[in-house]
Amino acid sequence: MSPDSLSSQAPYDPKTVQLRSFHDAVPGFLSGSDNPRLYLERCLEHMSVREPDIKAFVVMDADAARVAADDATARYRAGRPLSPVDGMPFAVKDLFKTADFPTELNSPLLKGDRHALDAAHVYALRQGGAVLLGKTTLPELGSGRPAATRNPFDLTRSPGGSSSGTAACIGAGMVPMAIGNQGRGSILRPSSFCANVALKPTFGALHSGGMLWRSPSYSVLGVHAGNTIDVWRTAWQIARVVGGDPGHPGLFGEPDLAAKKPSRLIRLDTAGWEITETPLLEKFEAFIGDLQGQGVDIVSRRDDPDIEAFEIALTTIPDFQPDLAAWEIKWPALLIRDMGRDRIDERLVERFEAGETMSLDDYRQSLEALKKLRAAFAAIKGKADACITLSTPTPPPIGTSTGDSVYGDPSSCLEAPAWNLPLLESQGLPMGIQLLGHPHDDYALGCQGRWMMEAFLGKS
Repeated sequence: MSPDSLSSQAPYDPKTVQLRSFHDAVPGFLSGSDNPRLYLERCLEHMSVREPDIKAFVVMDADAARVAADDATARYRAGRPLSPVDGMPFAVKDLFKTADFPTELNSPLLKGDRHALDAAHVYALRQGGAVLLGKTTLPELGSGRPAATRNPFDLTRSPGGSSSGTAACIGAGMVPMAIGNQGRGSILRPSSFCANVALKPTFGALHSGGMLWRSPSYSVLGVHAGNTIDVWRTAWQIARVVGGDPGHPGLFGEPDLAAKKPSRLIRLDTAGWEITETPLLEKFEAFIGDLQGQGVDIVSRRDDPDIEAFEIALTTIPDFQPDLAAWEIKWPALLIRDMGRDRIDERLVERFEAGETMSLDDYRQSLEALKKLRAAFAAIKGKADACITLSTPTPPPIGTSTGDSVYGDPSSCLEAPAWNLPLLESQGLPMGIQLLGHPHDDYALGCQGRWMMEAFLGKS
């Protein structure tokens, strides 16, 4: 099923659904049989069909995108593309600054709020010739009232959040790549619900400058796309131009992924196992069996006391993570509350004000609990190539609920990279598998993820 024939009607099949790919189009750009302007027009034509139902975008500028695509076309004709992402149309979640568009975070209090400068990653992508098409929607201020966005594979269901529009526009085949972010599960969860390949990178590996509304100790930007190659080339372009956050060494690896079968994986339950719906559990267990059939050794908490200790440590996340988040978002959350409490979802205000009641000692206790979790994680380093688990405990919810972040919390708390891979389906809907690694394993995980996509689905 090609990206231009995607609809919400047929049951999802990961083996036949093809989301929009950019890297596959580049050889045509180089030979002259295709070009970035024609590629953009195909995106826009498909968007005209899907976007009225999906509602992924808050703003776009097709005319400006056409000018940028024409410039990229000229560079390819001259044999001088700027980078592997030259001419790639992309969208940005509307909590990153862009000079061309307002940054409103789906809040009436920030209506029309503009910034003169692009976020660091937007600058880096434009430097490589990528074509900014528009900005994608999200729940109010990242975690309040859900966006109006709908799941591209079932319009009665949610795309997840908070990277709602980002994941949905990729799942609908409207663009080949879009940028989201994660504080808790906001990359992994919606990418699973919308059949994206997505990278939640090592904390600090990609420059987050220009991200508004974040928890400084664990929020990261992330890349969503239809395949592992476009995800990695995008991340690599960002890292090549602007690096990581100040004080962090940036993204490690090579410019392109090389498929590599893992030798051993640690199968993790996490705190999510007890609340995961039975059909997903059964699909996951079957997939673990398939990996073993391919010669991958699988170990778990039953095989190693250090893994068991880590599993137990993961169950402590709900004891400290909400306090950590509440404290770190006090600014600007309480400032926004004071601007217009009556124009913010009441449940969101309650979360903001939970931080107001905390003391500095409370925050220090949360950091100590986090430190213990990370120590337990460090104890399993080297025991396997990566960890494998689910990305969500349920299929996409009916209605607008963004879903549970339980499988996203570990990577955020551990400063760890994680990839969502749309390898499975459950009940005719997308179901993601998560590969979780230790800090700076982003590239190694991507290579393993590419192998899985090729081995089980026949695509990258």
